[in-house]
Amino acid sequence: MGRKMKDLEDDGSPLVLFTIKLRKLREDAGNPTLEQLKAKSGYEQPRLSELFNAKKIPTEDIVRDVVTALDGDADQWLERLERLRADEQKFRAAVDLSAESPAAQIARLQEENKRLRELLERPATVVAQAVTAQELANQRIQAALKLEHRARDLLSKAQEEYQLLHERIPEIETQAAAIVADGANTAFHLELQGRTRHSQIVDEAHRRAGAIMKTAEREARDMLQRAEDRAKEHRANSYASINKVLKNVDRLRAEAEQDRHQASARCASLEMRAKIEIERLVRQAQQQLERVGSLAQAQDLELLLLDFNISGSHTSTRGRHARRSSSGVPVLPAKAQSAADLIVQPPRPDWKGWALPQQGQ
Repeated sequence: MGRKMKDLEDDGSPLVLFTIKLRKLREDAGNPTLEQLKAKSGYEQPRLSELFNAKKIPTEDIVRDVVTALDGDADQWLERLERLRADEQKFRAAVDLSAESPAAQIARLQEENKRLRELLERPATVVAQAVTAQELANQRIQAALKLEHRARDLLSKAQEEYQLLHERIPEIETQAAAIVADGANTAFHLELQGRTRHSQIVDEAHRRAGAIMKTAEREARDMLQRAEDRAKEHRANSYASINKVLKNVDRLRAEAEQDRHQASARCASLEMRAKIEIERLVRQAQQQLERVGSLAQAQDLELLLLDFNISGSHTSTRGRHARRSSSGVPVLPAKAQSAADLIVQPPRPDWKGWALPQQGQ
C-alpha cells in the first residue's frame, strides 16, 4: 500500500475535483504505490505524482493507461477529461475576470457606457432594431403556436393509439400466452425428437465403434501373427547362418592348425637340413685345413660349430675326435647323397660321420 498523499485544497477547480475522483479510484484499487503503477502503466514516478497532485491537465494517454492499470473504465474517464478541459477553461476565465483590478473594471464599465450613449444618440436605429426584434418575436410566437397545435394533434393521436393498445392488451396477452404454450409444446416435441435422435446416433456410434474395434483387433492379430512368423523365419535363417559361419570358422581353424603344424614341421626340417649342410661344408673345410697343417683354424671351426649348436646335428655320433686319426675318420662316398636323403634314410649302425676321401700324395 502506498503512503498517504497530501490533501488537495478544494478551490472549486474542475481539475482538483477530477484529481480527487482519480485518487478515490486509486484507493478502491488497493492504493498501489507509484512504483507499482510505474510497472503497470509504464510512466515514471514524477509524471504520476503530477497526475495525482493536480499539477496540470493530464493527457489522454496517461489517463487511459493509469485508469486501465487501476481496473477502471478508460472510456468513461476520457469523457470526464474532455469535460474537464471545457470546465477548466471557463473556470480560469471566471477567475481571471474576478481578479481584475479596480482600474480595469472602471475602464470596462466606461467602454460599456460609451456604447450605450451611442445607442441613445441614435434612437431611430434603436427603435428600428426593436421593431425588427418584435417582428422576429411575433414570427417565433406564431411558429410556437403552430408547433403547439401540432404537438396537441400528435398527443391526441398518441392517446387514441394508447387507448386502442390498452383495449387490445387482453387480446395480445391471450395471443402471447397461446404463442408461449405453442412454443413450449414445440420445444417439448423437439426435445423428445432430439433425445430419440440422440439415442439413435449414440447406438449407431456404438455399433460402428464395436465393428471398428473388432476389425482393428482382427487386423492386429493378423499383423501380430505375420510378425511372429517373420520373426521365426528370420530367427531360423539367423540360426542357420550362424551355424554355417561357425562351421566355416571351425574348418578354417582346423586348416590353420594343420597349416601351422605343417609349417612348423617344414621349418624344423629346413633347419635340420641347413645345419647338416653347414656341418658338411665345415667338415670339408676342416679336412682341407688339416691337410695343409692349419690345425688351429680347424679347431676354431669346430668351436664355431659348437657355439652355433650345429655340431652333431645328425642322429649319429659326431664330434671333434672323429677326425683326429686319419685312418679311423670315415670318408664321404664318391657319390655322396644329398642332405635330404640323409634325413629321410637313417644311417647305418656302424656309421661314424662323413669324411673327405684321402687324395694321393
